[in-house]
Amino acid sequence: MHKFLATACLLPLWASASLAQGAEYPKFDFSAGYALNFSDLKGNIQLGHETFNGFTLAAARNINKKFGIEGDLTYTTKRLDGEFGFTGPRVNLFSYMGGPRLTARPENKKLQPFVHALFGGARATVQTISENGLAAKFGGGLDVVAGKHFAVRAFQADYYLTHFAGQNSNNVALTFGVRLF
Repeated sequence: MHKFLATACLLPLWASASLAQGAEYPKFDFSAGYALNFSDLKGNIQLGHETFNGFTLAAARNINKKFGIEGDLTYTTKRLDGEFGFTGPRVNLFSYMGGPRLTARPENKKLQPFVHALFGGARATVQTISENGLAAKFGGGLDVVAGKHFAVRAFQADYYLTHFAGQNSNNVALTFGVRLF
């Protein structure tokens, strides 16, 4: 009888331990991808509507299965059209941000949608003119798990706010790439 009671008491503990092992999540993950920004820069550097190309690098520390803290570096560039068919100056936009990220990680599912809110700074440069300002990204995306430690970032779409010289610029950022975990 004592063995039966001991087994009955310990069985829920073994079951919860086995469920916890199946609910593992990566403590850290890293992503890299192609970045496409549809920007309307304002401030001392006013360009109007332009499309920038570049890359994004991000790292995250996952606190639990759903919540993590993400850091994001994005560099995009655009060569402006010059006069008389010549190429114009190159415009660079660099941002550095961090903030919370929520990721849905359903058991045994390949699709992992996420949302994030990132805050930080940005730097815009045209030839010798540079300007620093505040920046934020609000958005999310979808990762498709393709292996034990690898996922394809099918897309990431963000509202990308920059603030230079007292003026807000409303931009859209798209990213496609990979995630390692």
